[in-house]
Amino acid sequence: MDVWRFSFITLSMTVLLWSALPPVWILPPLLILTIILALYYQRWWLSGAFAAIFWMASVGHWQQAWQLPQTLIQKTVLIEGQVSTLTRTEPVQRFTLRLLSLENQSVPSGVFIRLSYRNPSWPLKQGQRLRLAVRLKPPHGSVNLGGFNYQRWLFANGIKATGYVVQQTSNELIGGSISLRQQLRDNLAALELKHGAWLQALTLGYRGALEAEDWQLVQQTGVAHLIAISGLHLGIISGLSLSVLVWTSARVVRGSSEHANLLKWSMGGALIVAAGYAALAGFSLPTARAWVMLALVTWLWLSDRHWRPRQIVLSTLLIFILLFPLSLFSFSFWLSFSAIAIIWLVFWRWPVASAGLNWHSAMWVLLRMQLALSVMMLPLVAWEFNLVSVVAPLVNLLAVPLVTLLLVPLCLLGLALLVVWPGAARQVFSFTDTLLELGIAGLQWCANWQSASFAVRHIPLIVWIVLVVALIIGCLPLSRWKWLVSLICCLPLLSWLPPSQAPYWMVRVLDVGQGLAVVVERRGRAILYDTGPAYPSGYNSADSHILPLLKRQGIRQLDRVFISHHDNDHAGSLGVLQRGIVINTIVDAETGCRQPWQEQWQGLSLKVLWPPTGYQDSENNLSCVLHISDGENTLLLPGDIDIDIEGILAAGEAIQADILIAPHHGSNTSSSSAFIRAVAPKFVVFSQGYLNRWRFPDVAVAQRYHEQGTTGLQTSREGQIDFMIYANHIEVKTYRRDYAPYWYQRPPFHFHD
Repeated sequence: MDVWRFSFITLSMTVLLWSALPPVWILPPLLILTIILALYYQRWWLSGAFAAIFWMASVGHWQQAWQLPQTLIQKTVLIEGQVSTLTRTEPVQRFTLRLLSLENQSVPSGVFIRLSYRNPSWPLKQGQRLRLAVRLKPPHGSVNLGGFNYQRWLFANGIKATGYVVQQTSNELIGGSISLRQQLRDNLAALELKHGAWLQALTLGYRGALEAEDWQLVQQTGVAHLIAISGLHLGIISGLSLSVLVWTSARVVRGSSEHANLLKWSMGGALIVAAGYAALAGFSLPTARAWVMLALVTWLWLSDRHWRPRQIVLSTLLIFILLFPLSLFSFSFWLSFSAIAIIWLVFWRWPVASAGLNWHSAMWVLLRMQLALSVMMLPLVAWEFNLVSVVAPLVNLLAVPLVTLLLVPLCLLGLALLVVWPGAARQVFSFTDTLLELGIAGLQWCANWQSASFAVRHIPLIVWIVLVVALIIGCLPLSRWKWLVSLICCLPLLSWLPPSQAPYWMVRVLDVGQGLAVVVERRGRAILYDTGPAYPSGYNSADSHILPLLKRQGIRQLDRVFISHHDNDHAGSLGVLQRGIVINTIVDAETGCRQPWQEQWQGLSLKVLWPPTGYQDSENNLSCVLHISDGENTLLLPGDIDIDIEGILAAGEAIQADILIAPHHGSNTSSSSAFIRAVAPKFVVFSQGYLNRWRFPDVAVAQRYHEQGTTGLQTSREGQIDFMIYANHIEVKTYRRDYAPYWYQRPPFHFHD
């Protein structure tokens, strides 16, 4: 059965790479074939593979079975639902709602939607039942290389629609019952401790109160795994509850039959207590995985079965995929899966003799384990976050015992006292807060070390996989040639370390919603045209899209940032960008972006075509029109100019361009026929938000470009759009068609479909 389990797990993981789901009609025959191969032919490998395809395809079709009706998209509708996520007081509340009814019609069980509510009429809390007027749209997110994949996150969490609450008198709280977890979070927050956000993460698994600076600190020092409820917490909970139950039951049943198996009853009780705490902590994926493994080990003990560690690991993964199949789309699953595999490898390679275990050998086991986790997890972390923490092994060597033996027990004690003795709980949490103060100061001191962490540019996943193979070979008990083979496996990584000398220059139009941000790269240097929007909620294009892309590409400074004009959708994120990266020069209409400014940059000619010096007009018509050329191929960036300015440009000097960023996002106030003929672009890019309220690009505008023979591309459909410009041709790649052409990444309904 190990072969069947391994085959099922392996093929289930490939769901991330499928370009399309198998059709529904093929699933019943596939299930029958799976059973026949297992029962009659004992073809365990094939049976496990077909079972995995059947299961994951069924899950995919089930997730897509309920869709927001097209007639209700972006219409004000009345819904009822129950808040399913923890909340905290803030001007704009973001929360997940378990949908119960839509327009007074019941919906299937398990439909979740993600909402934002500006200045709610009452404090929103987990467990409340609400009636709200909302505007909804299908789940969609801006997708760019290096950035957070919001659309995949929505899918992994089973969210079927997103939207916002419309301020109406019909909005009401119809059920005020608040979950115990929310009550505990509120009580913990009410203590007003300096590091309350960290305490909420360590105690309840709620990390929504952590700030961006906190996340940056834990990533730089490699301790992000310590601020999540996981096997560490459940291990302590189950161990303590087991001890208490054994001690209590031994006294309660004193004098009873000598055959009473107190340990087995106590283990079952400890498992139930652990399940209760896991539920209290929100049953997050790491918590659920840990509880499944704990339940399996408990069952094996109670049934007197003896499995090898390999069987336990495979069975745990199998059960977890069956119970939580969408977890495969979460990066935390892969971190946990990798950690389990590394721990198993270390104990297999260097087994621990229990008879000779003492404090000295235990320290060596801990040191070996931490070193193995830090080194062998490095490729996965570097690939996902483009960051390598040099201090992580040392920091974790100190932080893991501190968190395990001191902070977590204190947090759990404080949590228990919070229910029965709030005054004592305050004292416990105050003491814990003081310890956290020292710990965070230590983390900051380590993070401030020179070269404590460093960014790495993007390297393909296959290169990191080959490096992992090299590390595994180095751990195997082989004597001949293993170091030579390991060194050979490291060569692909070494070949990616020198700066790129690609024979092309890049134009990257980022998917920043309703806004614009264009990165031009050549020879490892970059300039930026516009910065995209920023909003009062804190969301901004710089943190979410631009900086992650630049970090991924290994770009640590911008030579020029051109601001077309100062509307929010074009310049809103400038301030955040300035704090996040070195900018040599900012160019706008007030600081030099006026005709006839021009210069050479990395062999490219940069030229401002509009506005002339001294010209005054509306903000849109003062847009900096930038022309970039290598002598053969040309990019034209016109900002938000309207038809009048287009006419002046079309009647003046030659403005032909191979790539055009559509003026004003495709508005019908721009892109006149005369302008399109004068530019004669091969490609036009509409940088616009998904289902934006202005319905850009306008249908007539898109038609005019089509009649000219221009290939039109929309960021809301394609995600990030890249142009690789060679001397004699232009190659186009988009996020959804080329970088991530997967079935769960496809954009849902558009207005013009």
